[in-house]
Amino acid sequence: MLSVEDVHQHYGGSHILRGVSLEAAPGQVTVLLGRNGVGKTTLLRSIVGLVPVSAGRVAFGGADLTGAPAHARARAGIGYVPQGREIFPRLTVEENLLMGLATRRRGAAVPERVFALFPALRALLGRRGGDLSGGQQQQLAIGRALAMEPSLLILDEPTEGIQPSIIRDIERAIRALAAEGRMAILLVEQYYEFARSLADRYLVMERGEIVRRGAGAEMERDGVRQLLAL
Repeated sequence: MLSVEDVHQHYGGSHILRGVSLEAAPGQVTVLLGRNGVGKTTLLRSIVGLVPVSAGRVAFGGADLTGAPAHARARAGIGYVPQGREIFPRLTVEENLLMGLATRRRGAAVPERVFALFPALRALLGRRGGDLSGGQQQQLAIGRALAMEPSLLILDEPTEGIQPSIIRDIERAIRALAAEGRMAILLVEQYYEFARSLADRYLVMERGEIVRRGAGAEMERDGVRQLLAL
């Protein structure tokens, strides 16, 4: 589904990404871990087209999207939940969700599964996004991405600053989406236990490079927890 091949990215004189390669397959959760500042968010922004790559290739569904703009990648089926949520605070919950329909045909409705995964959103449809709690905003950000019916869902630190009950809801939602077998999920996460509980495959990044990868079930054996603590 997603193939990132030997991607490099420079910002000014800094070499941020150094030959990063990864794949994310339908029906699987691929988890990317690493400490702050190692390039995880830059990698995600390179995949969705928000920053250009200096070299390498980004392919999705067999199509080369390396030079494609962000809106074309969204139309191709890449959904993105950025760190910090970036909902529209002055728009209502319903209006925020409708923004996720921009890539779909005219007259499309918010999929019912958004409310099945996050029932609280239905009761909040008339509330402004800026009036929601952090956890509710995170559910809204994920719901907005799901409204576009993506084939690839990219989540950047979805548990950051979220209360434990909402983290459990998000975990259940990600597991349910993966179990459907149609969507690939790429998850960047600092919370090790959350990542380990969901990972089918894992990657660890340091200084702009992937330094370890393997099966999610082997994270403890492979010493991933210790890598992140160093």
